[in-house]
Parts: sequence; C-alpha cells; structure tokens
Amino acid sequence: MEKKIAVLGGGTGISTILRGLKYYTKDISAIVSMSDDGGGSGILREELKILPPGDVRRCLIALSNTDKTLKDLLNYRFSSGSLDNQNVGNILIAALTDIAGSFDKAVIEMSNVFNVTGKIIPVTLDETNLVAEFLSKDKVVGESYIPKMCYRLNTKIEKMSMIPHYPNANKEALEAILDADIVIIGPGSLYTSIIPNFLIKGINEALYKTRAKVIYIANATTQRGETKNYSLKDHVDAIFRHSQFEFIDEVIANDFENDKEKYKNYYNEEDSSPIFVEEEDRKYFKEKNIRLTEGNFVKIKDGLIRHDGRKIGAHIFETPLL
Repeated sequence: MEKKIAVLGGGTGISTILRGLKYYTKDISAIVSMSDDGGGSGILREELKILPPGDVRRCLIALSNTDKTLKDLLNYRFSSGSLDNQNVGNILIAALTDIAGSFDKAVIEMSNVFNVTGKIIPVTLDETNLVAEFLSKDKVVGESYIPKMCYRLNTKIEKMSMIPHYPNANKEALEAILDADIVIIGPGSLYTSIIPNFLIKGINEALYKTRAKVIYIANATTQRGETKNYSLKDHVDAIFRHSQFEFIDEVIANDFENDKEKYKNYYNEEDSSPIFVEEEDRKYFKEKNIRLTEGNFVKIKDGLIRHDGRKIGAHIFETPLL
C-alpha cells in the first residue's frame, strides 16, 4: 500500500521535492501557500480578483505526466507587449477560474488536463495579505515587499501575521494533513512561503493531531532579506514561534561541508551562505526530541544550489518510519 504524502509550502520550494516524490508514490497532496502578490500572479490577483496562481502552476508542472512541450507551454512567460511578464500557465488557471466558477475547481480541471500525479490544494481559499513586523518596529504589507524592506532596513523579521487575521483553511488541506502517513514541510522561503501556512486557522491543529510523521526539509542556504546569518536552529525556532504546537518529528538538513570547494562558487557570501549543522543545532534538536538527519541532499542546477528531490525521496521512502 502506497504511503500518503502531504507536502506543505510554497510552489517554488516544494516543486523540486514533488518531482522526486512522484517516483515513489502517486498519493501526494501538495498544499500550496496562497500569499504571493508579486510578478504575473500579483497582476492577475489585482486585476481579476483571483487567488495567486503562480505557486499552483509550479506544482502542476512538477506533478504533471504530460510531454515536455506542454510543460514548457505552462511555464512560458511573455517578454513584451501587453502580456509582458505574464505566464501562460497563470493565464490558463485564471481563465478556468472564470469558466469553472472558483479557483479550487480550476485547479482540479487543470490537474485533469495535465495528468497530474496526486492533488494540488490551495491552503486557503480566502484572499489574504501577508504582514511582517521587523525588530525595528516597522511594518510592511505584501509578500513581495517583505524581503526587500527587510534588506533595505538592515533588520530582522520579528513576527508574521495576515490580513484578515487567521483566515480559514481549505477543508481539503486539513483532510490531507490528517489522513497522511508523512507530512513534509518545505523547503522554501521561511517567512514568505513556509510560515504563512501556519497563520491559517486549523493548520497548526491538524499538524499536531495528525498520525503522520512530520518532516521539515531545511533550506540549503540562508536567504537575502529573510534569514541572513540564520542557523538551522533559528529556522525551526521561527516556525515554532508562529505555531501553537511543536509538531516536527524530523529535520532533514544538508551537510555538504566536505564539498565546500565544489559548492562555494554557487552562493554570494554577502547575501547568502550555506547552512551547515552545528553542535548547538544538534543539542537543540536532542532537547526537543526531534530526529536530525544530515546528508548531501542537494545538486547544482542552473548555476545554483538546489535540493535534489530524488535524494530526499529515497531517504523518506527507504528509511523506516520511527
């Protein structure tokens, strides 16, 4: 019997993991953050009053079993004219939202057309706006503005919230978490892709109540404007500060320190740095009774360090559940 997997996060981060997982199981639920307000998604969201389609599109591409031409079509972005910076996949989702009558029905229709493995589920069907409060006590509204403002102010993010406060979770998202054998959180931008999911009413409770093993996939590097100088412990601390419960059972962390020479040219040390496991992290996870798995779970793609979904899938499916 196939394991039921629920993956929670933003489309850019989790799409890499989804590509690897679908080789091991067809019972996948991709639960996608709905806070994006930048780029083409932001334009469609503002002009058509729909939920942001960009992260959903990325998951569609990752889980689709159609030919490369159709995947390329979904990902094609116009670079001139009135459609400048707009994406074909986003436009298709917007059109189907109008035809089907709702965003969630549009996602189901797109999934059928593109022969998707598993399900893609918006974490909420409410319109939301992400709010960040910095240590400087400044506040900014809007997912796309948060990293830029944090970097400009040279400060840190202290607290995340949403407008409206605690929007309702999509019932399908709650069901997927409660019914799963394994729940995977991340990887992805900590404050703008991962934590927004914990600001949705019902998600924290479902993660606490689920019988599933909950795994957090740590980011390979820190991120400009969000997590400068963050340790692995700092990432998990931030998640728990925005949650009612401490629900993580295992952390999968990258340990490519032996390959420093190989990877050192793929990040800018001023704005981003690799996250290695330190003794302080190991002590923290031992105190929290969280299993820590270290290994090389990354690869170089398009000149950047990226997670390797196949390596992560192999670890998750070939390691006995504890």
